[in-house]
Amino acid sequence: RTNGKQVSAMVMAEGVEALACWYAIDANQAVEGYANRIRGARKLPRIKAKDLTLKRLARGRGYVSQPIRMGMGACLPRLGLVDAENSRFNSFEMNDRGKEFLKLALGNQETARALPKLGTWLDGGTWDKKNTKQMSLISPFEPIPEEARKFFSALMTSAGDPAGLPVRRCLWRACSKLLSEKPGLEGDALVSQLTKRVQTTEPAVAARLIWADGFFSTYGAAFTVLEQVQDRLSATDTNSATIRELIGYGELLDKLNELKAKAQSLFALPLPASTPPGFEAFLHILCHGDSTSILHELISRDGTVLRLDEETRSLGVILHPDHKANTAPTGMPEAEDDPTAETSKLYRLYNLCSLCREVQEKA
Repeated sequence: RTNGKQVSAMVMAEGVEALACWYAIDANQAVEGYANRIRGARKLPRIKAKDLTLKRLARGRGYVSQPIRMGMGACLPRLGLVDAENSRFNSFEMNDRGKEFLKLALGNQETARALPKLGTWLDGGTWDKKNTKQMSLISPFEPIPEEARKFFSALMTSAGDPAGLPVRRCLWRACSKLLSEKPGLEGDALVSQLTKRVQTTEPAVAARLIWADGFFSTYGAAFTVLEQVQDRLSATDTNSATIRELIGYGELLDKLNELKAKAQSLFALPLPASTPPGFEAFLHILCHGDSTSILHELISRDGTVLRLDEETRSLGVILHPDHKANTAPTGMPEAEDDPTAETSKLYRLYNLCSLCREVQEKA
């Protein structure tokens, strides 16, 4: 930009990220579980060293660009690391706080040599694989410098969006204390313990967390019902059945009853000020409808894998032929490159806990 060139900040950010991940994968493939710490672990190894160009790596050509990147970018103005005219990444301008964090994160003797090489590469130049040492600066396997971790922890409790800061500060402090006292906690047990602690200090925040837990649990139960329907229809010659026939399937009826029980537990909790559009009506059906109306509602909301055949005399359900259970859909895009680990129910809170643990640890 200084030289008058038009550049896309998003293209450059994706290119540098993919380049760093390529090197991290190349150097750590023998490390057990390495794919859980890195993006593109399936796609990036297909790219040869001679093809490490910005055009080849940016815009999802080397890996699948996923919504997580939007979330990662959205947190920058909320933490006060950039000034932003709007929510578009290309409008972000790094401010003094962001420059200080970057300096602390990259602050070692290799930085001065690495940045000019990255600049040349971003300008369309080639990348020499011998520059591996410089790329370790931004490898997800490298420990975060202690000064950068302290600076970031302070940001989590003091900087950024005033609307979200009180909740973030409360959760960050509670999580830091919990992990200091019980470093062995993991997964949903960690999230549960954190929620209980917050109940005593910030009951309004805890109420939101408890409701969110019930919300995700209810939606999870709804998807379990749909999976049961998919399995049942896959076992038929016509990939179809009536709703009455499906309800006669004992295991499916049990899952419907479990869904209804979870919905009723959620219904008993105070409703937050903002909920997903249409959720109250959906929850009312789950709580007060009979098995037929609940199953009808779930299938009508799906409409892709499962759909209603309302032209028949008795309401029928049809399975899309590309979505038979235990078969790969035809003509579908390649699956995204996500880790296979089971997701925590309150995944955002769990991610906050994981981030807090990273900040506390030296390696």
